[in-house]
Amino acid sequence: MPGLAGRKGRCVLKPYSSRGGRSNTAMQNQMKTHAGRTTRCMRFFRWIRFSESHRRGVKKAFGDEVPIQVWGRPGAACEGMRIMRDRSIDVGRGVLVLLMVYGHVLQFFGDAQLFPLVSDLIGVVNLTVFGTFVFYFGATAELAYLKKPYLQALPGMVKTGLRAYAAFCLSGIGYRVLRENKPFAVGTVRRVLTLSDIPGWSEFLIAFALYSLLLIVGFAAFRWLAGKPLAALAVGAACVGCCLIVPYGAVPTPLALLIGGTKFAYFPVVQYMPYFLAGLLYARGERGRLLAAAAACTVAGAVDFLLHGLPSRFPPDWGWILLPGLLTAAVVMLSRALCALSGSGVRRIADALCGVLGRLGGASLYYLLTSNLVLFTLAGKKIAPALSAGSVLPWSQPVQAPLGAACWTVVLLAALGFVSLLAGRGKGHKTA
Repeated sequence: MPGLAGRKGRCVLKPYSSRGGRSNTAMQNQMKTHAGRTTRCMRFFRWIRFSESHRRGVKKAFGDEVPIQVWGRPGAACEGMRIMRDRSIDVGRGVLVLLMVYGHVLQFFGDAQLFPLVSDLIGVVNLTVFGTFVFYFGATAELAYLKKPYLQALPGMVKTGLRAYAAFCLSGIGYRVLRENKPFAVGTVRRVLTLSDIPGWSEFLIAFALYSLLLIVGFAAFRWLAGKPLAALAVGAACVGCCLIVPYGAVPTPLALLIGGTKFAYFPVVQYMPYFLAGLLYARGERGRLLAAAAACTVAGAVDFLLHGLPSRFPPDWGWILLPGLLTAAVVMLSRALCALSGSGVRRIADALCGVLGRLGGASLYYLLTSNLVLFTLAGKKIAPALSAGSVLPWSQPVQAPLGAACWTVVLLAALGFVSLLAGRGKGHKTA
């Protein structure tokens, strides 16, 4: 047999002859190449199985509202398994939950006469929080819904809208009954359910239900705008222009939820639509142009502030809509920086902070609703945790002071987190 030579009963593999055969060295190199390719393929498929199980676990833990980030060119289909969770969105929303609850504590219990800084802090929180929440809502809508076919995304959008509406109803009824001590009657409940009554400190919740409704109705239009930055800019400018032409005093309550009014404190979804559109573009990878637009908006709002004073919040003036552009950008960059920090000791601190803020942001609706109900009860019963002002312990500071309000905000959120932990552990356990 060619290539084989026997000597003393042994068979030795020798190089093939020059009759078109390959040498032993060439065959070994080819086998190594095939082995390397096989190893890489096995690693790739193991990574796919891990990614798929991780995605299912995240969805099981956080539901359909989980913001995801699709790596690749904007608008591309999901090739393979390139869907990863964008942690910075939950971290950013956690920062907003912390700021909003802190603002509510200051509004209910802060004393601006004794501590003038209280008014300034409330103003900054009011400027920053709602528009940035709408921004993140738009980013979540793009990543979680608009990348799917309509019928596949519809159940998640409906669920999100119904949850926001239910949270508004519970918070609104709680405000009338717990804060204002009105009777828990059928009329009180019916007016809130039918949106005839928009109670305070709850109006922002119904806005997100309406954004979900607009997303369901205008799904194709929002998907198109997400890929057209100039068109989105034009639509956003038109929405801000509504601040100049809407006769707020003549707008009835249901319509005022869309375009603003004077009967209640409204967050009109049309005037705040630029933040929603900016969130869509942010999720599509727009960064530099959004930052430039935010800077331009803040400059325009600052000019209006210097000429005419602080713009109106209810109903919103165009300066109020534009002024916090850079504040929103600051929250976004802060959340991304926390998630991107590296280094031994710094990384551990950043991971711990991102973990806490991510839990707040991942369950933002729960924390905003339950904190409202607790604050309504304390304010309605005139119960304020005003302890010794001379103590050095942070949690014993009076809640009327900015530092005391911050400490009690952390205590409140920690208590609500413990309650949610108990509720989560109670699932699936049978009692004797």
